Amino acid sequence: MDALSQYEGFFAEFYDILHSSYDADLQMYLGLAREYGDPLLELGCGTGRLLIPLAAAGHEITGVDLSRDMLARCQEKLDIEGEAARRHVTLVQADIRRFELGRKFNLIMAACNTILHCTATPDLLAVFAKAREHLADDGVFVVDFCIPNVKAMIESSGEEEVFEVIHPVRGTRIVDTYKASFDFTRQIETIHTHLQEWDERSLIRSARSHTERGIYFPREVALALRYSGLTIAKTWKGYRRGPLVETSQDIVYICRSAL
Repeated sequence: MDALSQYEGFFAEFYDILHSSYDADLQMYLGLAREYGDPLLELGCGTGRLLIPLAAAGHEITGVDLSRDMLARCQEKLDIEGEAARRHVTLVQADIRRFELGRKFNLIMAACNTILHCTATPDLLAVFAKAREHLADDGVFVVDFCIPNVKAMIESSGEEEVFEVIHPVRGTRIVDTYKASFDFTRQIETIHTHLQEWDERSLIRSARSHTERGIYFPREVALALRYSGLTIAKTWKGYRRGPLVETSQDIVYICRSAL
């Protein structure tokens, strides 16, 4: 059985099921959209977890994603949502390190650990450069990501975890066997995932993925932003806009073009 990308086939469907009810960051992005206005751009929009509610609220938004399968699921959900939301959306299949949209945006989002897909510094700089290129003069680029918990990473490295979810449509059982290991020299997290879908005792389908993600600390992301011609206007502790403290688990950078 060949390994799939974590965002294609069975994995794209599973991602949608797993994250369908997660909305901890939605109110923050709705507030930013109201504050800075249209048009909006989401880098790594996936199946539309943020994009669709923003469109439903009346915002004009473009979503860029490399995965054809994730965008297909996003389009399916937009079709269900109806014309009122669908007419506000443009979906573009492209690599967020190299895309050309020919327009500027008032709010650009790299939400929910999107930057961790950049496993090398040149990739991170390329994404930030593209954001800077597409940012309107008075616009903001918002980056949010988890602050690495090194102690927890060391303790869990190489440990296999298994959890189950019920398919919301078919009622079948999806078993996710997950193992992550951490290389702090390369600052890479390697994730091995095995998905299985069961109907009672019968295995319906199975897929494996092998994925790498970057491990980034706030100071190096801040340096990469500044190197890319962006200045950090605000730093928030997670999605509640509080000040950053030692125990913070998430960080949000609100950035503008450097003058």
